[in-house]
Amino acid sequence: MAPAGDEYRLPPLPEFVSTWNPFDLSDRSNIRYEHAPNAEADAEASPQPVGLGITQPNSHRHSRSVSFDTTQTPDGASSRFANSETELLGENAHRHSHPHSPHIVRCPTNKTIVHRRLSWVPATILVLAVYSTLLSGFYLVLAFVKPRYGSFIGVDGNLSASTASLLSTLFAKTIELAYVTVCVSFLGQVLTRRAITKGSRGISISDMSMRTWIMQPGSLIVHWESLRYSGWTILGAITLTATLVAMLYTTAAEALVTPKLKWGSVEERVIVGDVWASFANTEYLTENCETPVAVAADPVYRNTTCLNMQHAGQAYSNYQSFIKEWARIAEGLQATPTDPATRPNPTASVYDNTTVEGRWIDRVNMADLSEKYGRIVHNVTAAMPHGGVIAAANHPDNKIIQPEDQSGEGMYELEASVPSPAVNVLCAGMNETELAPIVYTLWPNHGPFNPVNWTTNVPADVPNSADWHNRTVVDDLFGFGPDYVKEGQYAPIFGTLPKPYNTIMNVTSSYSNGAIFLLGASPDTTEPAYESPYFLCRLKAKQSIKCSTRYNATASGSHLYTVCEENRPLQYNLRVPDAVESWANDWMYIASEWSFTLSLNAGITDGAAANARLLMQFAPKTRDLDPKLPTISEALAVLAGNTLLMSSTNAPYVPFWNHTDTNILATPDKQHINATLRAIEYASGGTQKWQGIFYPILLFAFFTSALCLAFMIVEIRGKQITDFTEPQNLFALAMNSPATERLQGACGSGPAGRQLGERWFVAMEEEDEHYYIRTKAEAEAEREGMPKVVRAVALTEIDVDDADGSPALKTGRPGDSPAMREYRKLASRKSWLSGFY
Repeated sequence: MAPAGDEYRLPPLPEFVSTWNPFDLSDRSNIRYEHAPNAEADAEASPQPVGLGITQPNSHRHSRSVSFDTTQTPDGASSRFANSETELLGENAHRHSHPHSPHIVRCPTNKTIVHRRLSWVPATILVLAVYSTLLSGFYLVLAFVKPRYGSFIGVDGNLSASTASLLSTLFAKTIELAYVTVCVSFLGQVLTRRAITKGSRGISISDMSMRTWIMQPGSLIVHWESLRYSGWTILGAITLTATLVAMLYTTAAEALVTPKLKWGSVEERVIVGDVWASFANTEYLTENCETPVAVAADPVYRNTTCLNMQHAGQAYSNYQSFIKEWARIAEGLQATPTDPATRPNPTASVYDNTTVEGRWIDRVNMADLSEKYGRIVHNVTAAMPHGGVIAAANHPDNKIIQPEDQSGEGMYELEASVPSPAVNVLCAGMNETELAPIVYTLWPNHGPFNPVNWTTNVPADVPNSADWHNRTVVDDLFGFGPDYVKEGQYAPIFGTLPKPYNTIMNVTSSYSNGAIFLLGASPDTTEPAYESPYFLCRLKAKQSIKCSTRYNATASGSHLYTVCEENRPLQYNLRVPDAVESWANDWMYIASEWSFTLSLNAGITDGAAANARLLMQFAPKTRDLDPKLPTISEALAVLAGNTLLMSSTNAPYVPFWNHTDTNILATPDKQHINATLRAIEYASGGTQKWQGIFYPILLFAFFTSALCLAFMIVEIRGKQITDFTEPQNLFALAMNSPATERLQGACGSGPAGRQLGERWFVAMEEEDEHYYIRTKAEAEAEREGMPKVVRAVALTEIDVDDADGSPALKTGRPGDSPAMREYRKLASRKSWLSGFY
């Protein structure tokens, strides 16, 4: 007996041999303990008695030391005992009542391992599972359906683009976090139940590390060996899928769900457009021309002057762009057109940011036409897009989202089934003799010619159109003259022949003509190099029914162009088969002002206008088309292109006027238009084809979430048990479990190789309600009757049997307890999914 307060160490406690099977709970009566022989220890020294009938070998290689921290009692006995390997603490530690015997601390569970359904952990996991399943399913639907959010997202929408993107990413991240939590919980429940259930294959260290795959995907690279043992199992495949989803879900949602500007499909639409006046209504155009000059300041010419300025600005701008393109061809910077169909198209510009492109339609073979009439003949028709389509695209009733409403990044393509305004320019080469019947100064006995008053005061000897009977060699070509009087087609009359590089106009022909005429002189009317020293041209306008108009709108610059004679579904005559095409005679009034504004009549006074000079430099020398120069007809058509756009703006979207009382409406008439719309809007779905590789991520996220949710509701019915794969639970379980040789050498460097595949079970010492972990191999060995070394401290208290002095098990808690019933139920539970365990 040591003095009070002294501390001494006894020899290590012996190891005991257990002949019972902890997984066989039916019979505990034949349990006995005996000293486990140790060959190495016996070779060195003989066993030494340590008391209580236990013999201790001298060798400590496989023994455990027990230290006594003594506190002097009245009778000098020791009062406290502790295991030096594991410090056993807790309020449930039982002290032996014998004053001279050390007690052994046991570890009964102080709570049941099954959580109530409405307790915090099961309820939280269930809520997260529902959230993950519903939201991942919703994201999956969005990715496949690819909804378009229209005006909901944008500058004027309910959400700004940045807010929508942020919210989408935020919800995706919460789905990912919930998903990881649910999958780890599912994995823990499956593995824990597998470890407890009798007859299962148990769990391995690699199985327990699978939760780390999900939470730390990089561990698959660092600890790749675990894949060898668990990666090819069903649960391993599910875990690898969850790992892949956890890594890429937010990225997949960003690619396929987050709203982005993208092109939608072409959709049929019926849009509306406002109609204010008839096509080519001069009165409407002049009254609505914008000018700062007050009416009182110039009541007569205010509006006309304003309209003339528009003609000059737009026509010259369009003409300059056309000439510039031909200049690139002449300089060799652009391919030379060898086919009439590849010659540059007419161009224009409106609203300062919209490029307009027309088309050459009603093409004829120039060579054949020239051969037929024995002279140079150029006949072209330029179709321009309907100018009212832009206004219709911006009409509020159509609810087309404009690019500026999408932070300036939006776009759309609108194609409208409307006729296209077109101008026909027919030019024929003639000489002085052939022109004599229609040139006043070449008539015999003509009166005095005053070029200044010629346009406004026609000489008295000039007959009326109805009485005009002079014939020309080009009557049949132009369709005028005595043979066409019944149709109201009369030949024009010019005051004089223009000088070289000059042009003069005739704008006084009858309304039935619906045309204006130009007479121009070649650069040198005497040079024999020019087959025709003069050219007579006629300009007429119509609304072509063989076209449709397309409008591509962007914030930086839009494109308006016409599509003709391609048999597209929206070609007007295909949508309206009974449509009739006719000449627009009102256009001649607009064209008259246009021609004077552009100085095309300056040749009447030998004005030598620059525009006329350039125009006549395009006069062809031969009947062949010059591949490096435009023809006079093409140049005039481009110059007149702006009049077509002005004439069609606010005009009907059909080739006729359906109001008989007036040509100008006080309030606009809404006219319906067949159209197709393809727009860039904020929508879900990938913007590139390769982004489709993320669809499996969203699919797996939903299906694995649904699988986990079904497991929790159907299989375990919301009753979760303590997850023994969680580090804190696994640590406590391992610290209170017997040692094993199956992990020999792993205490420092960790398990490796086959140790990762070693199977483990979780069992209970029912007398102490103590859970511990052991290997499957050791359990199978016990079933075959092989001895198994276990720690004495993992059992119950040891006392001396009075009959033979052998150690016997003293029951710590008699009878059947809730913890025992809970364990037995879990260990023997069978269900439709228990085979998966």
